[in-house]
Amino acid sequence: MNRGMTIGIAVVALVLGALLGYLGSGLLSGSRQGDLKDALEKSARLERQVNDLRTENERIAAELKGEQARAQTLAADLQREKETNTRLQMLVSQGKK
Repeated sequence: MNRGMTIGIAVVALVLGALLGYLGSGLLSGSRQGDLKDALEKSARLERQVNDLRTENERIAAELKGEQARAQTLAADLQREKETNTRLQMLVSQGKK
């Protein structure tokens, strides 16, 4: 009877262990699914931020190109003014002689 009782207790312990393991893994998979959902939401949010930053970067790049073109125009205007000033100074200095 002692041996039969030991086997019975072992079987009950195995069944309880299997049941608790199954329930525990179900709870774990539920938390893992929550973690997965959170990770997917974070990924989507980060992807939106990346797209927003790309759009902002393209806008700034276009603005920069416009400013570079404006700077080139101003530099060309300045060069012409310097040349005109140099010519005028030469004419003035020739008139003083």
